[in-house]
Amino acid sequence: MLTKWVTIHQSYGLPRAAQEFRRYLEHHGIQTQLLVKSKGNVSLYVIQVPQSQKEKALKVLEKYKQGLH
Repeated sequence: MLTKWVTIHQSYGLPRAAQEFRRYLEHHGIQTQLLVKSKGNVSLYVIQVPQSQKEKALKVLEKYKQGLH
């Protein structure tokens, strides 16, 4: 079966934030994939999740971001 992946987060610069988000999502049982796109010296980090887990992933990511404040 083909899995449709959707983007839930994009960030530029260092991969630290994207890696932390990815680990947090995986800790909560959500599959992820991290894509890296580079143009010159700038890198774009994209976190994608299966479409079926999108809503849960967005809620978990929002909870994580609120914990940072």
